[in-house]
Amino acid sequence: MLEGLLRLLDGEPSDEIVWTAGITYWITGQQQAGTAKAEWDTEEGCLQLHKELGILPYYYYEKFYVAEPQYDGPIEVTEEREADKNIRRFRTPAGELTEEKVYSPVSCSLGITKHFVESEGDLDILLYLLEHRHLEPTNIEDYPQRMEVWKAYDGLPSIGLPRSPLTSLLVEWAGVVNGIYLIMDCPKKVAKVLRLMEEQEGPVIEAICELAPPLVHFPDNLSSDNVTSFYDDYMAGTHQRRLERLHAAGVKCAVHLDGTVRGLLPKLVRSGFDSIEALTPKPAGDLEIEDIQDLADSDTLILWGGVPGIMFAPPYTWDQMKAHVQRLIECWGDRPFIMGVADQVPPDGDIEFCRKISELICQ
Repeated sequence: MLEGLLRLLDGEPSDEIVWTAGITYWITGQQQAGTAKAEWDTEEGCLQLHKELGILPYYYYEKFYVAEPQYDGPIEVTEEREADKNIRRFRTPAGELTEEKVYSPVSCSLGITKHFVESEGDLDILLYLLEHRHLEPTNIEDYPQRMEVWKAYDGLPSIGLPRSPLTSLLVEWAGVVNGIYLIMDCPKKVAKVLRLMEEQEGPVIEAICELAPPLVHFPDNLSSDNVTSFYDDYMAGTHQRRLERLHAAGVKCAVHLDGTVRGLLPKLVRSGFDSIEALTPKPAGDLEIEDIQDLADSDTLILWGGVPGIMFAPPYTWDQMKAHVQRLIECWGDRPFIMGVADQVPPDGDIEFCRKISELICQ
């Protein structure tokens, strides 16, 4: 399937269906339940699990992000645990920013209960922090060697740029609600924050252009519910400037859209992405399989996704999943597409569905 993936990225048809799945969330659930194998903690152990399940290895997050923030001046960064909370603090001469996260054993995930930036005063502190921050490339030097290791398992290791400035603000710093209020109430300060974030990407983009991997991800975790009305003014330009530089270096680009699809899909197509990944149709998303293809309105865009993660868990059955996959192949099979879980197999999902889908598409 790796050969098929590379052919798709080169604009050529694949001789077989490329099938990949994010299973790290499922592994987290098995670790919490005490049923995970020790070797799944290692990169090659994870690769072997992909091989056994018949899925192309792609998603692995230990070495995913290619940018690491560094701070200068009198800035102190601390992390601590207090009762059931994970607390992270930035202490600066301009003030302190604090984030609190709580682990939920029901969802096997951390949820943010307090964001770093909740007011205009916090935004001023963030500006100070960014003015004393720079981004250094990371996880790049050994990427060619990792590609060779992954090739033996018929896979390609994923790498991701920093989140685009708007989604960095909304996801990493302020949260959607706080972030939107700040955009409305403090537009000039928000514009400065976004400008600083984009300027700091320069060395990272340059390093990726020099590396020239087959594919790089924009890990923006987009959903049309949150970003559609802000995309043209606050994201499109950043995406297009990144894409221009990366495409000039021969790097193909995918953006992560794992929420509702209707509002953002045509905008992302116009920005020039090679692929839009983790496309989630009904019964989890807001569009039918057929509607997603029609809305994309592009013969060259690689549609990536189509298999909702919720269908791996009850009350869905294998017969329902099988019918969904067959319908997906019938609808998208004559165009560039990568079959993928949208977005991940959940902790309570039936991992055998991955193997069964692999067997189904090989018939």
